[in-house]
Amino acid sequence: MNPIDFNRTRAPSLTARVALDLAYGRPRSASPAFRPENVRRILVIRRNGIGDMICTLPLLRSLAEARPDLALDVLAGEKNALLLEGLPFIRKVHVYRRGRGLMRNHYLNLRRVLAPIRAENYDLVIAVKAGFSPLLAVIARATRAPWRLGYVPSKGHPLGFCFNLQVELPVEREHQMDSCLRFLDPLGISVRSRDLSFLLPPEARRWAEAAETSHGLAGRPWALVHVSSERHESRWTPVGMASLAAALKSSLGFEVLLCGLPSDAAAMAMTAKLAGAAVVGRETPPSIRHFAALAARARFLVCSDGGQMHVGAAMRTPVFALFSTADPRIWRAREVPFSYIQRGHYVADLAPAEVAAQVVAWAKNLPP
Repeated sequence: MNPIDFNRTRAPSLTARVALDLAYGRPRSASPAFRPENVRRILVIRRNGIGDMICTLPLLRSLAEARPDLALDVLAGEKNALLLEGLPFIRKVHVYRRGRGLMRNHYLNLRRVLAPIRAENYDLVIAVKAGFSPLLAVIARATRAPWRLGYVPSKGHPLGFCFNLQVELPVEREHQMDSCLRFLDPLGISVRSRDLSFLLPPEARRWAEAAETSHGLAGRPWALVHVSSERHESRWTPVGMASLAAALKSSLGFEVLLCGLPSDAAAMAMTAKLAGAAVVGRETPPSIRHFAALAARARFLVCSDGGQMHVGAAMRTPVFALFSTADPRIWRAREVPFSYIQRGHYVADLAPAEVAAQVVAWAKNLPP
């Protein structure tokens, strides 16, 4: 049978239901009424990026604190699974890995990905996303769990039947973390935690401490500027970063440490050249947790509107973000002092003097 493109199908739900049953089998039978107290094994699905998982951690913590008897597992993406390592309230982490060749197709790859998950016989699957995703709906149903909880649009969707426990999308735009916490309501659980933090291994902490010391920053006020972004529209210019570094040095006496990926070496070198003594060094953290350990030691973090912004928040470091097209109401850093600037669609279009002035003014008012 040729796989249906469930991202595009507008077929009646019955046709889609039959197609899914043929492709992945029927879910296990659910009881006539959902009783949260009977749930013992939960799988939370949270794929996508670093920021997505960080915004989901309060949901996971709230579940674990309210129901310490739960076996709480997560199906994570290859990018964000690392953030769950060592967390005592997570029993097991399954990693959603893309296949090769034909198996690059998500729907063809599901049988392989879900084989060990089906063996766990989960009572409930929570498909976490602040919106409806056809792929996520199919993944949830294909686990064959009897109860499946997810967002469904108020106007409905041909694949809405994949969730037999449904949360309607909020009318007003809200932060990603708050949308994740809404999944507690059908379980009769109140919000117990807004903690975004993840664990740092000792080697990451030692690396960050050594980096701080090597640049002569120990015991001194300094800011971390992250130059990287996966999205072209969110990348800032060396001229802008150098202007910011000079302003922080002259106005506040702050040193600036640059960090990024190995592919950002040229941008960091140009920034350092333009900024002169205002930039004390450059670092390329070996992993996201090494970057987190470095951010935790900074007075504040300046970065674009990506996962690094949420990493700073997870480390309780104040964040100033440069936004391109993302909506700050949904994706702002949470639970820390935060500010941002947004003009048009490209961070590169931001005027260096305007950014520097806003960051300096904001930094002056940070709590000690």
